[in-house]
Amino acid sequence: MASSTTTEGELRTYRGNCHCAAFVYDAQLREIKTALECSCSICYKKGYLWVLTESVKLDVVKGTYDTLSQYTVGSLVHRFCPKCATPVMAEFAEADGEKLALNVRAIQGIDVWELEKQPHDCGAPRGKDDVVPPEHKGPLPDAIDGHKLYTGSCHCGAVTLAFMSKPLDETFDERTVECNCSICVRNGYRWAYPSKEQVVLFASDPSKIGRYSFSRHVLNKTFCTVCGVCMTNEYAHRTEDELKALGALPNPEGFADSMKTRHAVNLRVFPDVDFAKMPPPKLGNGAGIVKPPYVNP
Repeated sequence: MASSTTTEGELRTYRGNCHCAAFVYDAQLREIKTALECSCSICYKKGYLWVLTESVKLDVVKGTYDTLSQYTVGSLVHRFCPKCATPVMAEFAEADGEKLALNVRAIQGIDVWELEKQPHDCGAPRGKDDVVPPEHKGPLPDAIDGHKLYTGSCHCGAVTLAFMSKPLDETFDERTVECNCSICVRNGYRWAYPSKEQVVLFASDPSKIGRYSFSRHVLNKTFCTVCGVCMTNEYAHRTEDELKALGALPNPEGFADSMKTRHAVNLRVFPDVDFAKMPPPKLGNGAGIVKPPYVNP
């Protein structure tokens, strides 16, 4: 990954954290005004926005490096939270001295929609990096007239997804969303909201599907526990006693019932989907609407 002039000006302290706050760090960096947006298979699936640092040591405020799971691709050791799946950083395994790539999405106080993004391809653009998309070997959703079957996967192939959808191209007339809420902005989701009958989430080893819920605990954010790629947003079938034990916050009237019939999918995991050919997503202001607001650690 080539270096980039992503920072300039006076040093300031930035704080970063995964969503569940198991890992929190401070770093002295110059003001972040730009970030690298890489199109390789792993970076695209995770929605990374990179800022590169050299000889910058993180002050780990909570947790340790071992708190984070590791997944190695080429010379990069990716670190993500095994509980909430937030992709936090990557280390250059073959670099001389300490060199980190920090995911700007996990850094507090940065509006990623306003951030200048510099296209980058790691020397191997998506679809040309010798990564063969893993095959979906699970069940398939029923065929629907006017719809097309899309299959996708996490990066390592442990978790796959089948999705029966209207063609995901310039003719697509259903809602897609990028949201600035605390979890969506960190994990880089691009959501579509099909019915649950249109979606099959599959792993031959079910333990490879991680599930993260918080606040109202109505939904599970699913992800691969091996590589950390985020997959779907599924309804969580929990009893009132289970919700009480989790300390779930009260749900807005009708919200839980409305989500029982949906299984949102992260469009980043489908190799045949080109965002440039689709209508732009709605920009959801979850950070300003969802109550109570998320409190950064």
